Amino acid sequence: MSMVGPADGGDRRDFLAEVAWLHHEHHLTQDEIARRFDVSRSTISRALADAERQGIVQVVVTVPIRRESRLAADLAARLGVAASVGVRVGTESSAAAAARAAARLVERVGDAGGATLAVSWGRTLATMAGMVRPRATTAVRVVDAVGHAGGERMTPAVEVTRTLAAALGASVVHLPSPAFVAAGSSYDALAASEPIVRALGIARAADITLVSIGVAGEESQLHVEGLVDGPAMAHLVAAGAAGETLARWYDAAGGEVAAPGLTTVGLSLADLRASRRVVAVAGGVEKTTALRAAIAGGLVHEIVIDDSLAEALLAEGAWPASRDAAPAPTITHRGGAR
Repeated sequence: MSMVGPADGGDRRDFLAEVAWLHHEHHLTQDEIARRFDVSRSTISRALADAERQGIVQVVVTVPIRRESRLAADLAARLGVAASVGVRVGTESSAAAAARAAARLVERVGDAGGATLAVSWGRTLATMAGMVRPRATTAVRVVDAVGHAGGERMTPAVEVTRTLAAALGASVVHLPSPAFVAAGSSYDALAASEPIVRALGIARAADITLVSIGVAGEESQLHVEGLVDGPAMAHLVAAGAAGETLARWYDAAGGEVAAPGLTTVGLSLADLRASRRVVAVAGGVEKTTALRAAIAGGLVHEIVIDDSLAEALLAEGAWPASRDAAPAPTITHRGGAR
């Protein structure tokens, strides 16, 4: 029976699925499929490309790129944490390479099912969420790990989690609060509200917590966006801040450095150390000091980074023993341990 491939709508999606099924499952050539549908070979070629773009077909390279594997193994041996590396392709940015590697990790977590993902904010995590290929998952939940703050060059957690949940077909829990509030009674009342207590309780019990890594100083995105003013940032740097995650600053040994006059609504550094599996996603050599401090301080179990940051970390001198080394994670899902 011959038919012409439909142009749009649900019929178009059915057509793409059938073409993909014939090509990938029954190994028909594009010419053979074109004859079956009485269309041109170029129509079938476009249909296969559309099927991949729409997530109907997912291509997975099962053999890691040699350089990625070598860097990841070297990092794990040197740093004592699990590592994944995204090697930059062409003009791809460091952040995009790290985000791509993180997207593949999230897809594996989603495919296993029965997991809760607590997710922070930032451009790299936003890029990651946009790179996760649409899929149907079972009993997956996504929750904000920190309150909402954003700007021209930042993406708030609420947008990251919304995008990620849509790609995974997951439910989403938002933390209905700004990231920063003035210290005192207003914070106490906010933190005690039922929706915030509930959301943070879910985030603390998450199977995997995805965080970004920020720098301290003038280049801090929180400072660039005006969320942390000049005097406050100068105070943080003078107090020894080496990096930031979840809007909380830490020193070279992972100890918290308080921001004057600001209180953060979200997971704490202590919460990270108590979490099941914390994955830091970062790209670019400028994150070297901040990421090194997060690892040394036992704040993360796993890193997903690009090749430039991997090489910068490996080129550094001897690494000190962690002050509170994060144990190797044991993740238990409703579908079983893994």
